[in-house]
Amino acid sequence: MAEAYHKGLKTWQWMMLFGFLLWVALFAAHRLGLIPEELPLGSLVFVSALHLLAGLVILQGACEALILGVERLGARYRWDSFIAGTIGAFIDALPELVVIAFVVRVDALAAFFIAVVAIYNNALVFSVYSFCLPKDVKGKFLMPDAVTRAGTEVLIAGSGITLVLGLVLLALRSETHKTVLNRIDLGLIAVILFVIFGFYLHSLLHYYAKGEEEEKKTLDPASRRTGWFAIIGMFALGVLGAFAGGESVSAFAEAAIHRMSLPPVPTALILAFFAAMSEYVIVYKSHRRGELGIALSNVFGGITQVMFLILPFTLAVIALSNYCIPINFTTTIVILLLFPVFFVLFEYLEEDHTLNNLDAAGMVSIFVLILYVLLFISGRW
Repeated sequence: MAEAYHKGLKTWQWMMLFGFLLWVALFAAHRLGLIPEELPLGSLVFVSALHLLAGLVILQGACEALILGVERLGARYRWDSFIAGTIGAFIDALPELVVIAFVVRVDALAAFFIAVVAIYNNALVFSVYSFCLPKDVKGKFLMPDAVTRAGTEVLIAGSGITLVLGLVLLALRSETHKTVLNRIDLGLIAVILFVIFGFYLHSLLHYYAKGEEEEKKTLDPASRRTGWFAIIGMFALGVLGAFAGGESVSAFAEAAIHRMSLPPVPTALILAFFAAMSEYVIVYKSHRRGELGIALSNVFGGITQVMFLILPFTLAVIALSNYCIPINFTTTIVILLLFPVFFVLFEYLEEDHTLNNLDAAGMVSIFVLILYVLLFISGRW
């Protein structure tokens, strides 16, 4: 992400400042009793919308700051765009992890749904973005070797794990002796997913290191501030924004789930989509600048990263908080429908390591249908 030297605040910094001011105002109003605990529905919706707006704007700025910090660090050590984009995608997950941690305190099941449905959101975004990839004369885009090799391997693991978990939950629903996934179950699943994520990251960087040199584009330090003060400052701003934004979004989640009684899965879809909005903006900006390495590492990493980093983190936090996940129709179907998501992605990428518009159309159709099922058939708690 090219960074120009100029005085004054940028657009995202103004927006983040606005979000901080709104967050402070709402926090003070609650502390001083200006906003009572019991509000009429109209006022509750308005105040909750303000909490959501403040949280999302702050989280957007936090992600921008974290990504900027990664790019400055990458320029200082002359990383290429793919490495910077991959590391940036992981660092960019911090705001989502903080949101999850805050929402677990509000409702553990809601946090679980947010983590799971984020995979569906990101899979749909990847399929839509596939239309925008530059195609050759045959109408195909050759995916980077590191993405296809490590990506297909981890997609196989995702397919297998989600199918096994989905079938187990489906079977357990017919029994009465086990009605929840307890802290031991959640902890074991989390450890397994974390281990796979570690090997996936190693394989991704290993395959990329053996790739063609012409595919590697080094970040230019001349257009970025690479001093340690500038780097640490961006990381500090990102961490602060992640915590403030996460607290504000959790306030909205508490009102939406417990006081407005909104359906769980649609609420989770909305929160997951807006929480990842900054990632989508990064993909859009990177694509416009021709930095496909950053764009692809974010848009594809958004799928694998949620499955093998954010979801196990969520399960671990739920387990450490001594909560359980009930085994019911909704929790079963959101896990079981992850299998076709990973399997379809694997099949399209594994065929000849290319994507064309027909592949994109097929993925969009399948993922839209899955989202339809989640929205209108999954039911309520």
